[in-house]
Amino acid sequence: RNGIYPLMNFAVSRPHALPRVLSQPQEDPQKAKTPTPEPFDVETRKVVQMQCNLELNEDKSQWHLTLLLILEDKLHRQLSYDLLPTDNSKDLATELVHYGFIHE
Repeated sequence: RNGIYPLMNFAVSRPHALPRVLSQPQEDPQKAKTPTPEPFDVETRKVVQMQCNLELNEDKSQWHLTLLLILEDKLHRQLSYDLLPTDNSKDLATELVHYGFIHE
């Protein structure tokens, strides 16, 4: 009665319909711009607790990084990554901020 209930059937029974455009307007080739990358959402919540785990893969050729982040609103975020020999901590942290996984 006061315990935690399992999460069940939280998937949508049918996909949400997206509005369709009947026809795309023709663009003038001279006015066409190069595609700009989509902006990423900026994470505004701060990480209050972090747990980092490094393990060797089964073939012992590569490290696997798992980060468990607890944000200030008690949301848990778990991120996993196979480390490359060229990776360093500063670049990984910059990438996490860039993609909106953590607050700067």
